[in-house]
Amino acid sequence: MRKQIITLFWCVSLVAACALDVTAHPPEDHEPGHAQRTELPKGLVLPATTGPHPWSDKPVLSDPNRFQIAIMTDRTGGHRPGVWMKAVESVNLLRPDFVMSVGDLIEGYTEDPEQVEREWQEFLGFIDQMEMKFFFVGGNHDLTNPMMHEKWRKHFGPEWYSFDYNGVHFICLCSEDPNFRIGDTQMNWLKADLEKSATARWTLVFLHKPLWFISERYRSFGMQDSTNWPEVEKLLHGRRHTVFAGHTHHYAQFHRNGATYYQLATTGGGSQLRGIPYGEFDHIMWLTMEKEGPYVANLLLDGIVPGDRVTEETLARFRTFLAKAKLEVAPILLGQGEGLSEGQIDIRLINEFDAPVRVSGRIEGLPLRGLTVDPVSLDLEAAPQASESLSVAVQFSQPVPIADLGNTLFRAHVETLEKPPLVADIVIPVVIDRRFDCPRATGEVVLDGNARDWKELAHQTEKAPLVVGPAHAWQGKGDAHVAFDFSQDEKSLNFFARVSDDKILEGDQLILFLDTRPISARSRQTEFVPGFYRVSFPAVEFRGPLTMQSAAGVKATCEAVVARQNEGYTIEASIPRSILTDQQGKDWHSFQAALLLEDTDEPGDPPVGILWRGTRRIRNNNLGYGHFVNQPPSGSAR
Repeated sequence: MRKQIITLFWCVSLVAACALDVTAHPPEDHEPGHAQRTELPKGLVLPATTGPHPWSDKPVLSDPNRFQIAIMTDRTGGHRPGVWMKAVESVNLLRPDFVMSVGDLIEGYTEDPEQVEREWQEFLGFIDQMEMKFFFVGGNHDLTNPMMHEKWRKHFGPEWYSFDYNGVHFICLCSEDPNFRIGDTQMNWLKADLEKSATARWTLVFLHKPLWFISERYRSFGMQDSTNWPEVEKLLHGRRHTVFAGHTHHYAQFHRNGATYYQLATTGGGSQLRGIPYGEFDHIMWLTMEKEGPYVANLLLDGIVPGDRVTEETLARFRTFLAKAKLEVAPILLGQGEGLSEGQIDIRLINEFDAPVRVSGRIEGLPLRGLTVDPVSLDLEAAPQASESLSVAVQFSQPVPIADLGNTLFRAHVETLEKPPLVADIVIPVVIDRRFDCPRATGEVVLDGNARDWKELAHQTEKAPLVVGPAHAWQGKGDAHVAFDFSQDEKSLNFFARVSDDKILEGDQLILFLDTRPISARSRQTEFVPGFYRVSFPAVEFRGPLTMQSAAGVKATCEAVVARQNEGYTIEASIPRSILTDQQGKDWHSFQAALLLEDTDEPGDPPVGILWRGTRRIRNNNLGYGHFVNQPPSGSAR
């Protein structure tokens, strides 16, 4: 006997492949003038081919004796409203032949007949919305006392019964005969029922309490076992069978009596829902009956999604939500040599969507050195076409170096205030880094490759920079080195670099990387996208326009001069200020920049790359790039 359990975490769609069996009506059934129906071909009809064919050689699963049913388990014992009805909606989507249960359908445990009647009417309302047949099995919450047994018989008749389907015998037992027992009358009925169904290809047994487990515990404790389960197993022994129960609200598979027994978890009953390792989850068991026995899968309710849950329209709306519910986290940028003692992280929700949006989250990743964060939990809510902000105060008992702050992030949960809500979980890095200034030019910058228009260059590669490529080929600052600076005027972002190189060969160049997007965008998406530029300055005499390459074919042009010097070369470039203002507006805040100096010392050798900021993936993302902040004209307000 071969069986298989498959646990599915997201979504399972199980469809029975059935052969077509459409028979034409006899001629007399047709009215004059109506075309007669012709019999359709049965089964799978494949085109005739020679050689390879675009389908596998596995069989079509079209056995006419195959069928599929759903099994729902405990709804009550601390029921959680809405779960059972969600399961009803799910089985309506899955289209089983019918649905079985293992009891505990109402809360019960009362002597008030009117309360019991109300509970049954509520439950029968759920069953009215189920689109296929449902088989009732009584549990301890359904059959708590004599009055409730009477109510059961009034609504449903017998407390134990059997039926057959496609050669499989179904037995529904009552474990409350009385409590924790298969009573003598039920045992006599079961014996006769099994004798009458001896030729069944398989027997499926359903009851509420896992009496095999209870029986074993009684005997292990030296207590009298009144369950009658050992007698049930004797009757079933040698017969191909499977047993299903509920009651414990914990899932488990057992092997007993030469068969497989299943103890189901919950379909809305009380549970800590700690997950699969604990056997605690809401589920529907899906059973496919094969010749060799049942195959079962546990379908977690959260993993069953209607086919129309995501349509072209809903997907477009969700993408609009992601684009228009904007979160901005302002950076903390520190001066040269400073550590962070205290600072303020400003968070802003800009809601350009058509529904109210709520954000909740936390700042994570800060070192715990006397750390105080206020507030700890962050909540923002903005109406459509509105924005809301809050500030998070961060304080340490002693200054923390910038290098220890690189893992700080804002973990946010964003959702619309509508039913059903649109939901997204977003992680935004919190930039805590050194500040570099982009000052106003003190006079006219003449594009000539001469440093006379520039004061002392503020930035240069470090003594021990990050080196990529054949690192042994770089011999230190005397081999290749760059110093540079930026300035700005009304039209241009100005760039000047002085490259020291003891031997200039073909392939030597300086590559400038610029990310001109708003800081919220460039911290959220670090990859090379529109607004992220790179321009290469070859180490050859040059004057004229150079292409600044961006993603998706976007291009800009800068004017540049490259001039050879005694021991290297200089670069001066005028970059259109519009690449900043188009992205951020005229009062732009900052941009990020990094440099890659490529140097070759021997013809034919691969170049070595010397970095000013950035990582080994400097060509692909902005991680580690320097932040250059706009310095407005003296006396102006930002």
